[in-house]
Amino acid sequence: MSINIHTLIWLFPIAFMFHDFEEIIFWERWLKKHGAEVRQRVPGFLQKQVSTITEKSTAETSFSILLIFSLTVLAAFLAGEYQMYGFFFLASGAFFLHGFMHLGQAIILRKYVPATITSALVIIPYGLVLYWRLINESIVTISGLFIYALFAIILILPLILIMHKVGGYLYEKVVKLLVV
Repeated sequence: MSINIHTLIWLFPIAFMFHDFEEIIFWERWLKKHGAEVRQRVPGFLQKQVSTITEKSTAETSFSILLIFSLTVLAAFLAGEYQMYGFFFLASGAFFLHGFMHLGQAIILRKYVPATITSALVIIPYGLVLYWRLINESIVTISGLFIYALFAIILILPLILIMHKVGGYLYEKVVKLLVV
């Protein structure tokens, strides 16, 4: 039995949420225990940005994840319903590479890092099946995927930092509005 491309595309936001549920569940407690070590091992030019992210609560982080999830839904919608694949290739490529980043973090730190399990069991297998099918159905070429991956590598860090900044801002506004 083979899954169709439309379904594979719409599995992107679902795979993203499985992955981010693992991050949300373990984020705050893991960082309380390992945050200082993580901040020490980050290159100096990223210290401020990483500290800003690692000092967030689970609730604050969830706002950023909601924004990124919205982008995964938009990417899947454009690709699945209108065959507009550019943003989907970029977003799914960033997600695929993000899975390898989590595995790399776990190897470097020599310990579990939140989202390592779903990186190994969901993100990377999903990406391999997705890209194999997209290439076999001539929706994209290998060289096309490499070009999108290059753009994803360039854009992923600024995008994550922006999403965390905007998510933090929205979190503050919502908390002020709802918690009187």
